[in-house]
Amino acid sequence: MSLTRLLVRRIRWTLGAWLLLLVGICFATVPAYQNTYATDQQRRAAVELARADRASTVLYGQLPGPGTPAQMYAWEAGAIVTILVAVMAVLVTVSLTRAPEDDGTLELLRGSGVPQRRPLHSAMVVLAGTAVLLGLGCGVAAGLHTGGVEGVTWSGAAAFGTTIALTFLVLGAGTAVLAQVAATAGHARMLGLAAVGAAFAVRAAADVSGTAALNRLSPLGLRATIGPFTAGHWDATVPPALAVILLAALAEVLSRRREFGAGFLRRRATADSRLRTRTPVGLSARLGRSSLLAWTVAVAAVGTLFASMGSGTVEQSRGGDLGGFLGSQLGTGDPVAAYLAYSDTVVGIVVCAYAVLSVLAARRWEAAGLTDLVLTTGVRRWAPLAAQAAVTAGGCAVILVATGVLGALVTPAVIDGQDVGTRAFAYAIGQWPAAVATTGFVALLIGLSPRLSALAWLPLTGSALLALFGPLLEVPERIQDLGFFRHVPDVAGPGPAAGALAVMVGLGVALSLLGAAATTRRDVRLS
Repeated sequence: MSLTRLLVRRIRWTLGAWLLLLVGICFATVPAYQNTYATDQQRRAAVELARADRASTVLYGQLPGPGTPAQMYAWEAGAIVTILVAVMAVLVTVSLTRAPEDDGTLELLRGSGVPQRRPLHSAMVVLAGTAVLLGLGCGVAAGLHTGGVEGVTWSGAAAFGTTIALTFLVLGAGTAVLAQVAATAGHARMLGLAAVGAAFAVRAAADVSGTAALNRLSPLGLRATIGPFTAGHWDATVPPALAVILLAALAEVLSRRREFGAGFLRRRATADSRLRTRTPVGLSARLGRSSLLAWTVAVAAVGTLFASMGSGTVEQSRGGDLGGFLGSQLGTGDPVAAYLAYSDTVVGIVVCAYAVLSVLAARRWEAAGLTDLVLTTGVRRWAPLAAQAAVTAGGCAVILVATGVLGALVTPAVIDGQDVGTRAFAYAIGQWPAAVATTGFVALLIGLSPRLSALAWLPLTGSALLALFGPLLEVPERIQDLGFFRHVPDVAGPGPAAGALAVMVGLGVALSLLGAAATTRRDVRLS
């Protein structure tokens, strides 16, 4: 088996899940824009409102005229897809480069005679093949609606697919460079996601300020420079293609100049002082406190900023002029409550991602031998996983309370309405049951077998898709209710019901206990 095939085999389920998700979104959301904006008058009004709303500009960019359904699709759904593609590029690239190095796989391969340059070359081949599949899949998914949705053409779909592929390649090659600089695979993921955040900030600044040239500096600005379903500037694909080549060459040079298993950034030195902890809960909290602090600051700041940008969207909804993705999210109820519910649903999705990563740390510690060392102190077999689940649930509560408090202080100053502060706080902390349920599901998988951890993202992904795209795609309400999100009641409304939240908390606790009990039925799994 060649090294390229081995790398593909290692992440085949991850690649398959990402491709299915992204191609499915690209295919399923196109008709919704034709149905939402059926007349030219509706489209002109939507274009004017979108251009006047700063929040929409920050999130999606500038909407080009005349505002055909295809252009709105590339503007709104395209923005969401490119962000997901950027995150995919970071995670997949690290899984292909530094992760095999950190877990010892590449050491075994190099010991069998594999040349030093081969692993990175094979990783780049896999990334290129993934970009081709991604671009073809998303382009064909959109192009299949040619003739059924106004503005959709095969040439525009080809430009859209090319935009997706180049976004993946630029961020993948950039992450490959960061993987050579970072001390560990986890550090590389953090740097890569920070690069995604920076790319989004540059793209948002370009669109808000009207400085179109800035979009050329951001991989997330390729939608604006290439212009799928609008102008189709194919010459704009040359700079990002050259950037991919240069970044790949730089990653190759850095790979040859660094020490195997290390990066140019040194690992943080460990302290010689005694770690004062007496319980598994204390140890888990101590090991995860720096990560919790970073997540709390980031989620509270971004979540509050997101909520506070909704004044224009709320006013549009009050006037009945809001359609598309945001229109489906806000529905026909109270615009303030609906927008805060939507923004905090996004916060809840992010916090549940933290929950998944936090519980998966138990698998890493078990593979590294830390769990075995803890058990030698006389701790019960079930205690380490139970402690990690409890610390994760507590960490999610800390993040959500911080986000809710900050939102309650800031949001009333920018959004007019009744009980804005109370609603902002309630919708934020109301995401905690979803985080508990997610925690319990992942704990159950790890308790049964660490091999099942590949399924850890399944409930979060499914719930997020139902919450974000269910209303737009007109998924039946009973199906949408199967997800973890959109169950938080309006505390300022008549008779708020919290039964679904209580069920999710109970489910999360029960699954966590079952996962902890399941660890007593298997051996400790070492890498």
